[in-house]
Amino acid sequence: MKRILTTLALAFVTVFAFAQSNSILRNRIEIVEVSSEENNIEMEVFYMHDESPRMYYLSVGDLGIGTNIVQVEFDPVFELFIPLGNDLNEAVAKLEEIKALFKMPRLEETEIMGCFAALYPNENLVPIKVTSRRFIFSKLLEFSLPTGTDGLVRATYIYKNDFGSLLGSVKIYKKLHPKE
Repeated sequence: MKRILTTLALAFVTVFAFAQSNSILRNRIEIVEVSSEENNIEMEVFYMHDESPRMYYLSVGDLGIGTNIVQVEFDPVFELFIPLGNDLNEAVAKLEEIKALFKMPRLEETEIMGCFAALYPNENLVPIKVTSRRFIFSKLLEFSLPTGTDGLVRATYIYKNDFGSLLGSVKIYKKLHPKE
């Protein structure tokens, strides 16, 4: 009985040792993360450790599903990624472009390219609809993907002040790490 348990334990340890070096499990190197429980937002700027050349991405978080008014979040695996560029200068410039979208008139739409994928970004870029929304004291952008003919939309919302914090933090990171 001891021999069987020892063999199973060794097999278990061996499987997990090989899983750590598996290419399926990739490292995301986080540059900046901004989260707000009040607004239910989690954004981050990161790059993938194993990509060459290095590519920076913005994760605007998990998308809910529903209408333009009511969204239900149920999918913690799939995220919306927006490619920012190969270096921090390009990443800051792309983030500045996205920040300028907050100045669009209410309910105006534009498209940017992004990737909706599980855990990690991939090469399959799709057009993401970005809509300017306004409330009494806040401006926000809706990043959305239509789900089909049933009228449902997968979307997430980013508030201007949270995005400003993210952009400011990336600029500070760039000053602290000028060689990246």
